[in-house]
Amino acid sequence: GKGLINLLVDKKRISLLNEVAAQYIRLHEEYKGERVAYVTTAVPMSSSLEKKLLNQVEKITGEKVTLENKVDADILGGFVLRVGDLQYNASIANKLDKIKREFTNSI
Repeated sequence: GKGLINLLVDKKRISLLNEVAAQYIRLHEEYKGERVAYVTTAVPMSSSLEKKLLNQVEKITGEKVTLENKVDADILGGFVLRVGDLQYNASIANKLDKIKREFTNSI
């Protein structure tokens, strides 16, 4: 066996490594019965907000979930939530981008 990384290099697909790793992690979590909700915010979340979001995600998924908060100032405000294949983008950057696209399309 060549191994995954060598195969990706040979097929000139090494750029897919991040995606492959993310899928592996997701499948591993699923196999272990764990769900991780990844939430990206412009500033760190308060523990009370974290609890509220965690409760909502557990209601939606019907599963026990752990929350992982990533801080990214580029989203300006709001949040981006990803649980498994579900992604919800409520960031201000995303809303501004939509407004910009609508404006550009109407000209």
